[in-house]
Amino acid sequence: MHRIRTTFVILAALCAGVAAQAADKAPAQKEDLMGTNDPAFTAQFRDMYATTWGEGAIPKKYKELSGVSISVVERCETCLRFHVRNAKNAGASGKEVIEALRIGLLTGGSITLPTVRVGYDELKALGAI
Repeated sequence: MHRIRTTFVILAALCAGVAAQAADKAPAQKEDLMGTNDPAFTAQFRDMYATTWGEGAIPKKYKELSGVSISVVERCETCLRFHVRNAKNAGASGKEVIEALRIGLLTGGSITLPTVRVGYDELKALGAI
């Protein structure tokens, strides 16, 4: 019984150490240095971004699908996740997003395959495939 208790205490201590180490590695929120140091430009950029990517002559869904393709070509995984989510929220189907991924892959070449896989992971996380 003593041996089991000792083993349990050691395991608990190891788990606590791993948890503390993981907490130390959690990314801290970064200060928005651009917004702090150039607030007027940052506000104008955000307005321009909202105008460009929002509803207009081209519906938001199609803009976001374009963003999916562009993100693949640029190999920007963070951008890709953002545009896949936005495309889905704008009403794009999983099949439409997959076609946009294909366009990016064929435009960017095989070097973009890892990025395309991130797009599929995001679609799966969203329950779209």
